[in-house]
Amino acid sequence: MAKVAHVTTTFNQGTGVVADVSAIAADQKTWGWQVELVTGRHASPRLLAELRTRGFPCSQEPTLRKYIHPVHDLKTVFSLARIFRRRQFEVVHTHLAKAGVLGRLAARLAGVKTVIHTVYGATFAPTQPPGRFWLLWALEKLAGTATDKFVFVGQELRDAYIKAGICPREKTEVIYYGRDLRPFMAAASLSPEERQAARLAAGFGGQDILLGNVARIVPLKGHQYAIEAVHRLKTSFPNLKLVIVGAAKLPSEQLYKEKLAAKAAALGIADRVVFTGWSDNTPFYYSIFDIYLHTSLWEGVSLSVLEATAAGLPVVGFDCYGMREILGPNGRLVPPRDVAGLATALTDAISDPAGLSRAKKLQAIGKLKDRHSVRRMVTEYRHLYAALLVGDAQTKKTATSWTEAANDKVVTG
Repeated sequence: MAKVAHVTTTFNQGTGVVADVSAIAADQKTWGWQVELVTGRHASPRLLAELRTRGFPCSQEPTLRKYIHPVHDLKTVFSLARIFRRRQFEVVHTHLAKAGVLGRLAARLAGVKTVIHTVYGATFAPTQPPGRFWLLWALEKLAGTATDKFVFVGQELRDAYIKAGICPREKTEVIYYGRDLRPFMAAASLSPEERQAARLAAGFGGQDILLGNVARIVPLKGHQYAIEAVHRLKTSFPNLKLVIVGAAKLPSEQLYKEKLAAKAAALGIADRVVFTGWSDNTPFYYSIFDIYLHTSLWEGVSLSVLEATAAGLPVVGFDCYGMREILGPNGRLVPPRDVAGLATALTDAISDPAGLSRAKKLQAIGKLKDRHSVRRMVTEYRHLYAALLVGDAQTKKTATSWTEAANDKVVTG
């Protein structure tokens, strides 16, 4: 019976890592494995309580924080190493950038046999300042020496890491997010009358043109560029509004939100920018948007763009990792930070409300549904673990069982 630790920087609603880790851990538990979650101080008490009621031990390391802090980060490495050594984990599987670097180094320090890291986005994206880019590249390079297998949520992301010299191709695997897209596909099937009723219920006028953005309110999501684009178009489209759905939880994030509101006011468009706060019913918002506006400066594969596409929305945004894997040739993409290009692309999208034919939309959505199914993701992780652990005498029997039954008894969380 193997012992596995899933290590995450945070564990909060609305993030892909919560759904992925929960589904993978649930499947592993059905095979009699001991599975635990180790996360940082900024985790949802409610989500942790839910996991514990399902039989998953959870622990929080108070020094593991979302943003870089050298003193806390060094303490975290040694604290995690003590936890891994004491609990005698055979596998440490890290998720997200901060836990990925610190957790992998701690695992090697503790002598853990197998270390897996899932990459959800490029920490050293080319849109970052040079100093930060090279620092994060060096940290990823260092952590890479302590990694047995890299899992990427997209092909472009994997190619970027290989090109940057972080990992050789033979140590990599691509496993796309597992996501139940049915609630978003239901939004795509609403009639014009149902959409209009939903917009009115949300407080918007029938003639409003709604640009939607669903993301955490943090600088890397680029909300300031969305606000600048709306400012450029305020005369051409008097009914244009930007609806930002997302939370600002930490003090630094709340400060960023205040700066965004101040920017909108300074540009004279405070009434055009709506902050809804956190919502656990994002399919509703996709059902009232006219266009999805993606302004992130870097991603792995954007969950919000995936959801928007499943909801049948046209997408306009910055061209970063994973966008073309979702949209193919159907998105209107411009280079990151190109506000003028963004405004032009939005003008084109507003002027062409029909966009793709219904048949082509349904075909694209069907492909995404299959590729991002939870069953497919869990099965692929099962194969990955089986391949990595098959040489371990204690887990060989279980690994063989996993391989033989990979398409049966899959728990989807």
